[in-house]
Amino acid sequence: MSALVEPLEELVDAPAAPGRLVAVAGAHGGCGVTRAAIAIARDAASGAFLIDADLAGGDAGEILGLAPRGGDVGLAALPGVDQRSVVAAARRVPFGWLYEACPRPELAWLIRDGHMRDLARAAMRIAPLAVVDGGRPAGPSLEPVVDADVVVLLFHAHRTDTRDRARRRLVRAGADERRILECATAPTVVERAIGRVRRDVAIVDVDRDDQLMLMIEGRLAALGPRNRA
Repeated sequence: MSALVEPLEELVDAPAAPGRLVAVAGAHGGCGVTRAAIAIARDAASGAFLIDADLAGGDAGEILGLAPRGGDVGLAALPGVDQRSVVAAARRVPFGWLYEACPRPELAWLIRDGHMRDLARAAMRIAPLAVVDGGRPAGPSLEPVVDADVVVLLFHAHRTDTRDRARRRLVRAGADERRILECATAPTVVERAIGRVRRDVAIVDVDRDDQLMLMIEGRLAALGPRNRA
């Protein structure tokens, strides 16, 4: 039986080797960060814990068909983060779990330093793969992104300038440059045409295949887990 269907007490109390942490970040708006994060969690071999860490108002729950949970303010209400509090607030989804870190963007300023990082590390104790939807990460949402074993940086195929700026910002924030996996999305016909011509970017279609998951697995195999001592 997978750890994802064990009773609550076992999820909280049983010792477990940490899983892997993958974060998805966007170089600009509209490049499909949430859909990519959901696809990665969906394509995981043995269950995943998805964290919607988009401080601007994530919509992972809506995309997954979940009803809004009235009164939920996510991490803004927590004085501390541990496995028990994370499991209690997580929602079951087909691939495992979803935790909405900031359901009310106007309260993002109440999220304490270190809580996003602690949330991601708790998720790694619950599922073999923790996936963070970082949106366009800033402030608290940067914490799990720079802590990740692999950072998927998404951008549109014709906007490599934004890719370069976002990559530099992630590295300045503490991300390991070797662990940043650049992937272009091409939602329009024009961008798909550009992608076919260019050879310096990898084009992914998260709705049609598991190419992104395969690229992540390759990077994980090459680099191993990040040292978090």
